[in-house]
Amino acid sequence: MRRGETLAHDGPRSRGALIASAVMLIALPLVAIQGPFHTTPMDAVNGLFVAIYWAVLLARRERIEMPLLVPFWVIMVASLTASYDVPDGLRATITVVEDVYLYIWFVTLVHFLSHRCRVREIGMMWVVVACAVAFLTLGDAHFGLFGGRFAGTTRATGTFENPNMFGDYLVVSLFAAWAVAAGGQRLAYLALPLLFAGVLATASNGCLVSVIAGVGTVVIAHRSFWKPRQLGAVLLAGGVLFGTVAAFYDQIQEAAMERFSGGRSEVGGAAAKGASERLPIWENLIVQVMQRPLGVGPGGFADINAETTGDHHAAHSEYLGMLAERGFIGFAGWLGVMGGILLMVRRIAAASSVGYRPFGVPQTYGLFGAMAAHALVIELSHFRHTWLIFAVLAAAAAQATARTADAEPVVLREAA
Repeated sequence: MRRGETLAHDGPRSRGALIASAVMLIALPLVAIQGPFHTTPMDAVNGLFVAIYWAVLLARRERIEMPLLVPFWVIMVASLTASYDVPDGLRATITVVEDVYLYIWFVTLVHFLSHRCRVREIGMMWVVVACAVAFLTLGDAHFGLFGGRFAGTTRATGTFENPNMFGDYLVVSLFAAWAVAAGGQRLAYLALPLLFAGVLATASNGCLVSVIAGVGTVVIAHRSFWKPRQLGAVLLAGGVLFGTVAAFYDQIQEAAMERFSGGRSEVGGAAAKGASERLPIWENLIVQVMQRPLGVGPGGFADINAETTGDHHAAHSEYLGMLAERGFIGFAGWLGVMGGILLMVRRIAAASSVGYRPFGVPQTYGLFGAMAAHALVIELSHFRHTWLIFAVLAAAAAQATARTADAEPVVLREAA
């Protein structure tokens, strides 16, 4: 049997696969319901899903692939190296166990989605659930429907543990909706205003920057952007903007500082406060990296930071957090994960030439750009929605590769 015939593509799918996917997507944002070791209802669903699905795989003797295996094992090696003589061995062990659990769930989900689902439908279900959460949150914020349970006091938390995590989920959902809509599900365009309003309700400047980065990536990813006329217009506009900033630098700087020093309710407000909190953390982080280049241990930087500065905050950056806790080896592993996801996006884009286009190509690049940018100011590698969207992209990439392979013999025959 050819590889393309073992994957779902756009063919029939079972009702059971849709139900299982829907249950996971509904459980995904229920983070505010906490169990032991920060577990959520999603983890109970994941455990049951992995157990049943692996039983099916073993009974059918199906082969399972391991995407991102090399960078994952690099991170594991870094974790073990950094765990030597850590102050809190239990926390380091729990962190590594969580890493392993998330990776096992990820590879299981990739096989399930690529062989038994249409990823376009999974994307649409994701958007529907995210819209429901955003709608409830905005209704609570503006009309007090739930007594502030979802809206918070000054920043919306939705069904999540904190506003930054909620904002990250909404940013991913925003670009997922855009990608699904551009891939043919036009109804998903209606979700964009609602999801963006939800992002604004979190008052997260990091989320706002990641949206800007994602939109910029979408623009750059369009082929028309690189045409001489459009590129010339962009360069001209950039020149005019540079000249305007140079001419009115003092006034713009004053207005920007006033905006960044404003309240959380203003767009861009409290950015100066956020920077004043993060910069000392990052300065201390660099000091710790110079002293322990192999890392202070998985999950250990918050304690080290508290001991040295009295600040109990973690790194507030996936890149710097990985560098501090797993050292340069772990940092390289995380870059490998992000590089692997980017290669998957490129495979999805390449398959559009043979008719496989579950998502809009520029918008999928935008999704990656938004996540890569937000990881600069938030630690997201343990978010369940991060690994679920990674699995969706990996499954789409697997189907794209199979579709491209199926199309090659036809192309060769036509050439002959």
